[in-house]
Amino acid sequence: MLKTILVAASLLTATAASAQMANPCPGGTQPATIRHSKIKPGQWATFAKAVAAHNGWYVSHNDPTRTTLVRVLTRGSSGPVVTDAEAVTITRYGASKPQAPRDAAYSAFTDLYRQSSDMADETRVCLPQG
Repeated sequence: MLKTILVAASLLTATAASAQMANPCPGGTQPATIRHSKIKPGQWATFAKAVAAHNGWYVSHNDPTRTTLVRVLTRGSSGPVVTDAEAVTITRYGASKPQAPRDAAYSAFTDLYRQSSDMADETRVCLPQG
């Protein structure tokens, strides 16, 4: 009886994991997360290092997911100016498999994000593939 319950529980867990991996986006689009971050003074280089380490973590786990760092424009007295006080990252999810377990490298890049920024907003979207 206990063995049957354990097998049933493992099947439910596997089904739930598969459901999380399914792409909910319409054809021609892919799931992505867009994050708007406030960069702490003097921490732009550290934030950029976090993005690079984030991508390195995906590469090391053979996951095609990638995060792109996008510069933010603000109004200057003579027109738009690139700011070091804000950033946008776009993470395009490319794997149809579960994310690799969090490890020391994962903790290292998330620590860099926390050290260098505060997340202002996060949105899950379906971006055109490409």
